[in-house]
Amino acid sequence: MDKSLYPLKGIVPIINTPFTDTNIIDYDSVKRLIDQGINDGIAGCIVPAVASEVSQLSDAERKEFVEKVIGIGKDKISVIVGISHQEPNRSRAFLEHAIDSGADGVLCAVPMDIIENRWAVKRYFSNVVKSEPPMLMIQDLHWSGFGMSIDTIKDLWQEVDSFRCLKLETVPAGYKISQILESTDNNLAVGIGWSLPQFIEALDRGTSFFTTTAINKPFVHIYNLYNSGKRTEAINLFDSIVPFLAFAFQHIDISIQFFKHYCNKRGLFQTTNTRSLSIPFDNYHETITTELIDRIIEIEDNL
Repeated sequence: MDKSLYPLKGIVPIINTPFTDTNIIDYDSVKRLIDQGINDGIAGCIVPAVASEVSQLSDAERKEFVEKVIGIGKDKISVIVGISHQEPNRSRAFLEHAIDSGADGVLCAVPMDIIENRWAVKRYFSNVVKSEPPMLMIQDLHWSGFGMSIDTIKDLWQEVDSFRCLKLETVPAGYKISQILESTDNNLAVGIGWSLPQFIEALDRGTSFFTTTAINKPFVHIYNLYNSGKRTEAINLFDSIVPFLAFAFQHIDISIQFFKHYCNKRGLFQTTNTRSLSIPFDNYHETITTELIDRIIEIEDNL
C-alpha cells in the first residue's frame, strides 16, 4: 500500500453548474469556464459538489455533467468526480460511473448525520469503496462544527487504501490541518475550500491544495509566490482579494450566486440562473457584487 503524499498540489476549483434560460445545463459555458481555469493555471477540478448545486441535479444530469467535464479536461488537468450521497450504495454507483468515465479520483462527503460517529463513518466508507477508486478524497464538511474526529480520520487513513486526500471544511480549520498532518506523518494531502479566507495560514500549516470556485487566477499567483519563497508578496496579493472572500463566503447560497454573476460578467456564462437556493439575492447583494467583481477583474487583468 503506497501511502506517500498524493501529488495533488495547487488550485483545484469546484465547477459551477451554468444553466440556460430554459434551466438545462449549458455545456458551452462549462467548457469556457474550464478552459479559462486551465489558462489561469489550475491543477485540477472537482465536479459536481455543493458549489455545483449538486443537490438540484438529477442522477442523469450528474452523470452527463461528469462525462462532459472529463472530456474537456482529460490529459490537461486532474478531474475528480463528486460521488456524495447519503446512501452508500448510491455513492458507490456514482463511483463506478466515475471510474468507467475515466475520472482521476472521486470526492465523497461524510453524511452530516453521522459525521461525529466514528464507527458509522467507517461503515459508510467500507460500503462506498467496495468498488476501488484510483483515489478517494473524503470531504470533512461541517458548516459550524469540528466534523470528523482526528481518530476517525486516522482510522480511515490506515484502513482505506484509496483514501489519499482530505477536503477540510470545518470550524475551526487551521489547527485541525496541523492535527491531521501530524497524525498521518504528513502523508495525507489536505486541502481547504470553505476556509479560503484562511489561505495564508493554510499554506503555513502545509495545505496541499485549495478548492476555489470560478475565480482562480489570484489564488494561483498567491500559491506560486508563496512556494517560491515570496511570502510577503503572497500576503499583499491575498490582502487585495479579502473583500470578495468576506462577502462571498458569508453563506453558500450567496457564494454560488456571486460566482455566477462573476462568470456572467467575464463572458463565461450566458445567464446567472440558479436552482432553488434558500437565500434570496436582493438589490443590496447585486450592488455589492457588482462593485466587488469589478475590483477582482481589475486585479486579475493586472496579474
